[in-house]
Amino acid sequence: MHMLAIILLCCCTSGAAAAHDGSITLAGDGALIRYRGMLLALDGASDGQAVDLRLRSGSLPLWQSFSRRKGKVRVRITALPGPDEAPALLLDFGDNGYRIVIPAASMAREDYPLLAQRYPGADLALLLENGQRVIVRGEQVQASPYRFSNIKR
Repeated sequence: MHMLAIILLCCCTSGAAAAHDGSITLAGDGALIRYRGMLLALDGASDGQAVDLRLRSGSLPLWQSFSRRKGKVRVRITALPGPDEAPALLLDFGDNGYRIVIPAASMAREDYPLLAQRYPGADLALLLENGQRVIVRGEQVQASPYRFSNIKR
C-alpha cells in the first residue's frame, strides 16, 4: 500500500513539475517571455538566443494590435490605456493561453490591487518598480523566473 502511494506521488509530482507552458525571466527593466517555443524580448532583454519578437513597452499606439505566429503558437499584442499617458501592452496567447499586461509606466505598490479592475482579463502583470521589472500576480510579487501554465477559461 505504501509503495503504491509513493509511486503515484512520484509520477504525479514529476509530471506536474515539468508541465508548464511558458516562463518569464526578468532582465533589468525588461523581460524574456517564453511560451511553447516562442521567445519574446521586452525592452531590450537578451540572453543570446534568437528572439522571435522584440517588444518595447509603450511603443504601440492606443487600441492598435498585431499578431505573430510561430508554428502552432500565436500571440496577439494590443495597446490598452495605461495607468498614465503611455499605453500598456496586453499579450494574449490564445483561447486557453496566458494573458500578460505590461504597463510602460511605474505603479505604486498600493495601486497593485487595481490591476484586476483595470485589466480584468490579465493573468499577471510585468510592472516597473524602481527602474526594474517585477512580476505581479494578483497583489503578490512573484520570483523570476516565473513558470506558468495555460488557464481554463
